[in-house]
Amino acid sequence: MTEERSYTLVLTGDAGIKSAQDVAASLLEAIENHARLEVDTQTLSAADLTTVQTLLSARANAHARQRDLTLLAPLGAPLKAVLDQAGFLSPGQEHRSFWTTFADQPAGH
Repeated sequence: MTEERSYTLVLTGDAGIKSAQDVAASLLEAIENHARLEVDTQTLSAADLTTVQTLLSARANAHARQRDLTLLAPLGAPLKAVLDQAGFLSPGQEHRSFWTTFADQPAGH
């Protein structure tokens, strides 16, 4: 039996509140069509708390559908800045592992 390869969704440009509906639609479409989804945020030019909420919502949606949604490391600088400023990367935060699952691993792993 062959396992479906991960699909990579690349988020580019501004993923903040102005683009939230488009970002959410892209994530939902990818979740509906792929069992394993990796989200690449490295080319984001802007992010805000809406971006964080949209990604957490997509993760919950994927989980409810028994799908896998992960973030590729390293996180895009705008997203990482929002996460840092809002405290999402602090030890003990509920969703910290979602944002940092692969952050401590060397490149190529």
